[in-house]
Amino acid sequence: THNDATLRLFGKKESDVRVVLYRDHAAWCPYCQKTWLLMEEKQIPYRIEKINMRSYGDKPDWFLQKVPRGLLPAVEIDGKMMTESLQIMQTLDQMFPTDNMMLPYGDKAKMGLAQDLLGLERELFGAWCSYVFQPGERAKGLFESTMSRVDKALGATPGPWFLGGDYPTLVDMQYVSHIERMLPSCLYWKGMRIRGSGKYPNVDAWFAAFEERPTYVATKGDFYTHVTDIPPQYGPGQPVDAAAPFIPKIDGSAREGWSLPLPPLSGDSLEPVLECWNPGEEGARHEAALKLSEGGEKVSKFACRVYGGEVGKWRIQGGGMRSELADPGAPSDERFLEDVSTALRHVSNALINGHESCAAALKADLADAPKARKEAVLECLDYLRLRVSVPRDMSYPAARQLRAHIQWVMDAVQADAAAA
Repeated sequence: THNDATLRLFGKKESDVRVVLYRDHAAWCPYCQKTWLLMEEKQIPYRIEKINMRSYGDKPDWFLQKVPRGLLPAVEIDGKMMTESLQIMQTLDQMFPTDNMMLPYGDKAKMGLAQDLLGLERELFGAWCSYVFQPGERAKGLFESTMSRVDKALGATPGPWFLGGDYPTLVDMQYVSHIERMLPSCLYWKGMRIRGSGKYPNVDAWFAAFEERPTYVATKGDFYTHVTDIPPQYGPGQPVDAAAPFIPKIDGSAREGWSLPLPPLSGDSLEPVLECWNPGEEGARHEAALKLSEGGEKVSKFACRVYGGEVGKWRIQGGGMRSELADPGAPSDERFLEDVSTALRHVSNALINGHESCAAALKADLADAPKARKEAVLECLDYLRLRVSVPRDMSYPAARQLRAHIQWVMDAVQADAAAA
């Protein structure tokens, strides 16, 4: 499973592909995620077409001809289009029977339980919306009591999954994409820690079981990505005073977690990473360097949008309901392209070799640059740093290293500009 994949065969021939999945390009959409996850778990051969969400781009005309309302996800099965994630998942499960069927169709009692649990998921979603997107904490009790019911339901069956068994079912997938977003949003806007709080041990075990699965980890976003992708989809979260210690740690407005040296990741981190998916500092740095080098000059041009004159324009045209991070089609000002490319080469060098050994070379390159150019590079790097997205661009451990190494170069540029 990988965000960059456009064709998944699972050992079959390309001629066996009957399904096209239309999902969002940035991997922000929770409904796309659960559909994507089901297809990976069942190993259904499929093609992938990535489409913008309205929150960060315009949809192509050819897609709107197929899906006039532009809904995502959508699937095309044998040439027929279908939308609505739950219906898609149920249809795919029955059209492509496997050993890991996603619902217990022949067991009336278990099917009744599955329907009850799907209803509880909608209750949890509603309680989350009432809590996070409304001022104050009036809905806190409702959210906590509903989450406790979910935890109890998970504890009622053997193993980590809602329906028991050895693998996650459609019920688990229906829950996981939104609970994944509840963890950072409740922490960021309400100061409520769900995972690791001790209140929901069965939810903790269930989430850890998901995180042991490569299929899930490849689709999973990080806390920063979610607190920036949630507002344009659901509306702005409403912060309370208790959230103040967590906001800067998640969004980079404070140095902790976004600058070097970074504390090691573990299962006990604010944003936990299981040992099985922790590549260590060097491994994470090298992944980030690889992804940065693969982007080449495109990354530098993207950063140079800051001076192209249209940053923020598309969002304003949409009445402010579009993502603050999205500037589709914004031009770059290539006056600073060489300077930004030089700065990013130093980021790559530090990621590969360690920043301590690269400081002298960075300082030497900065020595002769005029102050105005240094200030321009600062703005371009900051624009890029805030737009590193998980899983679209790379894994969370790698994104964390890239953001911090960009900040390291920014600190050096800023210090040099101040001394000029």
